[in-house]
Amino acid sequence: MESSETNGGKTVDTVDIWLTDLTYTQQAVSADLIPSAIGGIATYTESMLGMEQQIRLFKYPEKLAEALEKDGCPRIIGFSNYVWNSTLSCRIAERIKEVSPETIIIFGGPHFSLADSEKKQFLEEHPFIDFYIVKEAELAFAKLVEQLIETNFDLESIHGTIGSIHSIDANGNLHAPLTLDRIRDLADIPSPYLDSRLDEFFDGKLLPIIQTNRGCPFSCTFCVEGTQYYNKIYRNSVDKISQEIDYIGKKMEEVRPLGGRNDLFIADSNFGMYKQDIQTCEAIAEAQSDYSWPDYINVATGKNQKERVLKAASLINGALRLSGSVQSLDSDVLANIKRKNIAPDQLMQLALDASDIGANSYSETILCLPGDSKEKHVGTLKRVIEAGFNMVSTFQLMLLPGSEMCSPETKEQYGFDTRFRVFPRCYGHFDVLGKRIVSAEIEEVCVALNTLTFEEYLECRRLHLLIHIFHNDGIFGAVLKFLRTEGLPVFRWIEILAAIEPPKNLANLLEDFLTATKDELWDSEEELDRFIQEDGNVERYIEGEIGNNLLFTFKTSALTRFIDDLADHAHSATLALLKETGRDDDETVAFINDAIGFQRCRALNIFDKMDITPSLEISYDIPGYEADLAPGSLDEYALSAPRRYDFVMSSKQKDLITRYLGVFGNTPWGIGRMLTKVFVKKLLRNPESQELSGGIPKGLSQQNEKTIQLG
Repeated sequence: MESSETNGGKTVDTVDIWLTDLTYTQQAVSADLIPSAIGGIATYTESMLGMEQQIRLFKYPEKLAEALEKDGCPRIIGFSNYVWNSTLSCRIAERIKEVSPETIIIFGGPHFSLADSEKKQFLEEHPFIDFYIVKEAELAFAKLVEQLIETNFDLESIHGTIGSIHSIDANGNLHAPLTLDRIRDLADIPSPYLDSRLDEFFDGKLLPIIQTNRGCPFSCTFCVEGTQYYNKIYRNSVDKISQEIDYIGKKMEEVRPLGGRNDLFIADSNFGMYKQDIQTCEAIAEAQSDYSWPDYINVATGKNQKERVLKAASLINGALRLSGSVQSLDSDVLANIKRKNIAPDQLMQLALDASDIGANSYSETILCLPGDSKEKHVGTLKRVIEAGFNMVSTFQLMLLPGSEMCSPETKEQYGFDTRFRVFPRCYGHFDVLGKRIVSAEIEEVCVALNTLTFEEYLECRRLHLLIHIFHNDGIFGAVLKFLRTEGLPVFRWIEILAAIEPPKNLANLLEDFLTATKDELWDSEEELDRFIQEDGNVERYIEGEIGNNLLFTFKTSALTRFIDDLADHAHSATLALLKETGRDDDETVAFINDAIGFQRCRALNIFDKMDITPSLEISYDIPGYEADLAPGSLDEYALSAPRRYDFVMSSKQKDLITRYLGVFGNTPWGIGRMLTKVFVKKLLRNPESQELSGGIPKGLSQQNEKTIQLG
């Protein structure tokens, strides 16, 4: 349709069209990605319909509210609908419809059931939504806009006539036609970066995101991309992606002095599996050289084509973690979720190879999958930790409406016992067209099955926290390296950490964590929403009193408040493991004393009081041991005389931490979120040494009393 065509005096360039991808902003920017998805919908629609007037884009609710007040409601407005912004989008859309009934409201996104009965129920419960676009939106949105203008906004004549457009007519009938064909060449979507459409969103708070391909060949039932619709992979052009990376690099170099993150998000489901990904990494490496960006890449790497994934990671200076995500390693659970993992020996080799090229590696697990049990879940954790992954992400099963897992049949078959909780950081209040809107996102999580009790769920959650504190991020990296080098069982060390009595502060923290885990769960979504709407309660969420990511908030409290207790507990567990395995000789114990004292000093005051310099005298070359890819015997690292180390923060580290604190804040939940976005070992203090004379430390307690100086 050309812009010169009219219908009732309307042309595509005389109709105001807005698109939104909203995020909460008051505790922090929760969904912190530049809205390139709606940018692509806008550029595709403008190209297809020959539009000269640009579609307006909005990310922040405050800016949308300001535009509504200043410019009035648009004729057409679209809202993204994800688990992290569904309620926010609905409540603002409902307010727009109250004020401007003639505004056409279009929703799209994966937070929408696969079952027709539940689709109808959703649309009936949200009558302000005129049309819902399922699956890919670019072509469907363009066709819908074209049809709206051609019919002079006669909605009844459109119901059921366009693929992928679902709606309810005036008689209450659901229209859910088959989906349109997917876009096979993503280069057909004009880049919203390259036409400067997204420049306003380079503000230091939002993270640039690119997509080199769409689709996933796997069929996991817990994932919205596990359906057959997404099984084929369609790609962007290498040239377009390279140009985007260069453009983004220039913009990030411009805004970096203002503070904020210096990272990149890649939306691919299996990055590194395809030969084009090597070219993408080469372009990223050029941007790192030219623009000192990105520091970190958030992406899910592929679990097949291991050699190619490793090559991709080696090109970009350790900026991404290699994924060996398994969700579960139990064959029955995997069959229940239609997932096929890589073989355990390949899993272990991936972790080893990642270490060889200096890349971080992580694996993901999910608690309460169909057929799961405490024994099966703990067995999975044991195998991925013993494989050598340096990060194990532990999740609870969230039931996503657009996934097969969320079907009533699956819930009944496996005895799902579900509860409701507020999605971390996704809450706030906004003034929209003269009305205060209070909103929070509520997620449904599984907390028990017919094969796993709620008490066992809590026991697994406690174990998750210990893994996050003591295993992930290398806080006690020298100890973990020693255990792996000597063939001692790392997971047994974690089991001992869980079994022995912790120091008082740590014991209280673990108990508080379990209490908070129980308290965050509600039996009813409606009851929780009523609580959120009560005066003052949304402010409690915003201020961090309730509603945080508990694993990372409590991990942050442990690292920032109780590092001495953590060191003592790690020390006790390591000595117990050494005794259990017959390795508690004097030399090994002395080495462990030095290693734990050393790691303790590296982790002291890394988020505040950064200029205070801890010091420590040790008798073993712990930095040399950590640096060696294949360490030798301990006597090779014994120093001829004790050596003092001062532990300092570099200016680069201080700058990185300051920028992140500026984005997320210095609260426990803010720092906790930071820990999910950065390689923590890059933040640990740097040891600077000098030779000394004097006695050799005889134990951790002696180090605490005599040789560790906190400044």
